Amino acid sequence: MLNRILIMAICVLILCPVFFIGCGDGNPITPTPTPAGPVTIQKVNDTYYLVSLDLTSTSHRELGRRYAEMIEIYMPDYEEISDSFLKDMVDELAKAGITFDDLKNRAFDLKQSLLQEYIDEIDGMSEVFSYTTDLPGDGRLSQNELLLLQLVPDVMRPTMCSASAAFGSSSYTGNTIVGRNLDWYDFPETELSRLHAITVIKNGSKSITLIGSLGQLWVASAFSDDKIFGAILDSDTEEPYPPTAGKRSYVFDLRYALENSNTLQGVVDYFKDRDYAYNHLIFLADENTAGVLEENIGSPERGLRLCNSPLRTGVTWGIPDAIATANSFVLPGNFNNHSFPSNVKRWESFRNLYTTQLRTGKIDVDKMKMIMGYYGTDGTAATSGALYRSDSSPTIQSIILRMDTYEMWVAFSPVGTKPLSPTYIQVLNGSPF
Repeated sequence: MLNRILIMAICVLILCPVFFIGCGDGNPITPTPTPAGPVTIQKVNDTYYLVSLDLTSTSHRELGRRYAEMIEIYMPDYEEISDSFLKDMVDELAKAGITFDDLKNRAFDLKQSLLQEYIDEIDGMSEVFSYTTDLPGDGRLSQNELLLLQLVPDVMRPTMCSASAAFGSSSYTGNTIVGRNLDWYDFPETELSRLHAITVIKNGSKSITLIGSLGQLWVASAFSDDKIFGAILDSDTEEPYPPTAGKRSYVFDLRYALENSNTLQGVVDYFKDRDYAYNHLIFLADENTAGVLEENIGSPERGLRLCNSPLRTGVTWGIPDAIATANSFVLPGNFNNHSFPSNVKRWESFRNLYTTQLRTGKIDVDKMKMIMGYYGTDGTAATSGALYRSDSSPTIQSIILRMDTYEMWVAFSPVGTKPLSPTYIQVLNGSPF
């Protein structure tokens, strides 16, 4: 059960424009006035960071360097927190016989597949986070440790997550409303909730907004200026720890696809036949529809699942103009990991919640909050089908997004606790680009 251990291993900003809002007065909490330049950072309500990375008049490498410098100013504990997270992961993987050198070599393999501009951004950050010793737990970040953090899902894999969307006849607006829960393994000594960030990368027609962590350059959840949303989910098949030689990074490929495709189908086409170390899912949405890209590597049935797609025997959905996913493949012919208890329970939660909510009207933002904020009876996925989780893989970000207007609400996990139910705050009410 090597992969069971591996799954448990990973639990793994801008002067505020008028489009961003939060609870309270939204005044920046900053140690010094924000300097002019390609990188700006603001702390909102002591909850999350707003970051702007502007490539209009600077190089990717210079942007990376300036970003790291600003992080050191605005978050002096960044290295310590990130290094602590890395140590927790390395220690857990060591139980399966995976060493730090193994992880480092995997990261080197995957770096070779990255677009040069992404390599430049990472290398720019590593000019600042450049401690000379690779020693997770020492409170510092070396260049190799920084690279590992930028390739966490590809090198060590994330854990759970779920997502859903209503559109067309099931949506109150007629346009797509997305719900996405980001779940990570719970390392109680690591204060990852201090690093929540919304990062706008401004690059002309390639602009994109990331919802994730401070310093993160890859996509966990993101949307583009073409109103395409994408988010990663794990889909474990319990195969042995896969090799990485010649493989690609799916989290950076998703960033590229969102930056360079102006249609949902364009994102899907970009992923066709590309080779990755881990099986995974990519939840996709635009203003009019949504789907789940089932990336069962090597399967002839690998592809996009829509709300009316045929499903494997024994799995039913039956809700028009709505779609949902936990951490399983449900297209016929793909690996059957849907039978894992947490997947079965959450799938049924989605079906029951959508059916119930649609009886009293179409899905709006508030109803999507009720769906994605569902905590069952105990916040545990495998026992009560909780979507908003407070178990060993708690939800650290629950995102609600209207694709037509960019209205976005996020429940950020608080530091030091795992609440049973989410508290959403509105962070966006218009285009951030």
